[in-house]
Amino acid sequence: MTNPAPKAYSYIRFSTPEQAKGDSYRRQREAAEQYCLEKGLQLVADKDYLFFDSGRSAFKGKHLEHTGQLARFLGYVQDGIIEPGSVLIIESLDRLSREHLRAALPRFLEILGSGIDIYTSVDRKLYTKDFNNIDLIFSILEMSRAHSESSLKGERVSEAWKQKQKEAREIKKPLGRACPYWLKLVDGKYQPIPERVRVVSEIFRLGTTGYGQRAIAKILNASNTSIFGSSTRNPSGLWGSSSVGKILCNRAVLGEYQPTGLVDGKREKIGEPVSDFFPVVIDEDLFLGAQSARSTRNVSKATKSSANFNVWQGLAKCSMCGESMHLVNKGKPPKGGKYLRCYRSAKGRCTNKQVELGSSERAFMEILAKVDSLSLVQDSQAKIQKEISKIDLQLAKIKKRQAEIESQILEVNDDLPSFVMQAALRFDQEAKALKAQRNELKRDSQREKILNKEDFFSRLDLLTFEGRAKANYLLKALKVKVQIERQEDKVCYAIDVEGVLTFVMEQVSGKIYYYPYTGELTELLRSQGDDGAFAEMHSSMVTRVFDLLALLKEHQRIEEMLTSSAVIKEL
Repeated sequence: MTNPAPKAYSYIRFSTPEQAKGDSYRRQREAAEQYCLEKGLQLVADKDYLFFDSGRSAFKGKHLEHTGQLARFLGYVQDGIIEPGSVLIIESLDRLSREHLRAALPRFLEILGSGIDIYTSVDRKLYTKDFNNIDLIFSILEMSRAHSESSLKGERVSEAWKQKQKEAREIKKPLGRACPYWLKLVDGKYQPIPERVRVVSEIFRLGTTGYGQRAIAKILNASNTSIFGSSTRNPSGLWGSSSVGKILCNRAVLGEYQPTGLVDGKREKIGEPVSDFFPVVIDEDLFLGAQSARSTRNVSKATKSSANFNVWQGLAKCSMCGESMHLVNKGKPPKGGKYLRCYRSAKGRCTNKQVELGSSERAFMEILAKVDSLSLVQDSQAKIQKEISKIDLQLAKIKKRQAEIESQILEVNDDLPSFVMQAALRFDQEAKALKAQRNELKRDSQREKILNKEDFFSRLDLLTFEGRAKANYLLKALKVKVQIERQEDKVCYAIDVEGVLTFVMEQVSGKIYYYPYTGELTELLRSQGDDGAFAEMHSSMVTRVFDLLALLKEHQRIEEMLTSSAVIKEL
């Protein structure tokens, strides 16, 4: 009985998409088959024993990550699944590793020490555990050469790219074909691709009207809108929420180019962005509107978009326990219907009763009429709110840069470089100027109040998804919070604006009673004809709302005191 032929395993690797398009795989596979034919080896063709890494770099050892095929081969060897006496066929030692010699050589010797021979087809050389010194020296030289070539190639590519970035910053020279998907390079200049620019515009329009990334992706897929990337990168051909999100936050639509580079293995921004580099395809107001909507959704943790947007989303809190009030659907009337319900009450942890959604939306409209919401129906106010949103985004950006500078200051033991101090001073001055502009815009906004409530209601859109989302986002931008409690036939709404209790509304049998807490709101109520609803605070329910608010503020004060540095030092 003859012994079975030794088994051979082929490991094929290439690291770039260009190699995938070429002849690399066929060449390496045919060389393995030819060697097995010559030596009488059994080339294992079972799919579980095919080791093929496409697009994995051996320079940084990515082929040895837990998802890499070479790592799987080494695991089979260690587990005894691949037996001693087998042969690993590779094109050359640089396919096995281009890592530094200190990492590559022990792995090479480990494979040989396990009784696995290594055959390199390019030079027809077989390495075994009984290697001689000449073989070892040759392998060392080969692996050292592979690492040096990869390192030098990486340095050259890096230097060439840095030079391109420098020219882009100094003379705004195009970077070649590397550009956003909605642009193309024509005769040395970037030009918009009209059909893709229309898609980008639609994404931003949907973003400003309240649709989240996932909802926008669904709309694009439903309309069979073509994706921007290639089919090899996205075989499904469908839009995903991450693709939409990347477009919504990409300032390249405003013409900016942000140079980036690898810092400690992570891609980070390098220096300030280059303005007027790409063609502008989106109006700045539209861009900022989308950012404001995204920011509002993130703060309120709103991740889902329903066909009928919940106007209380992220605004309503239970006045008894402080938890969020959620929308629940109990089916069709008359037995069912939609309600606002405290999250804890649904679990039996709170006694607050649910509030019928229809009547609560009537109260929602009254809240809109009592705050700076003219922008929903009036262009001049809408422009002011856009300017305020724009300033808020600029202030957030400056705050982030100031935090980065503070972090740098803490890490420096010696004297700080002058440019760091100059940057800190500049950001401080810019922040003060922006805050002054914001205050002036707020004053302009407050000069116009809603005097004709019925006219305001007639123009207010709370029917469409876009209109409801716009009203919700406006109240969030104004930092409005509403605490709700229901007892029997009474529902109480305590309205807090920017951390200050402004007024309370009590809804009883379709009527609304107002309890203003500022002189300004008292005058507005009189102007709107609601002064006949003034009354003394008599409801125990309303009293409990205020007691709870006071308790929450006291709790917050104690918490801040306990976390202060002085108290921590004493402890």
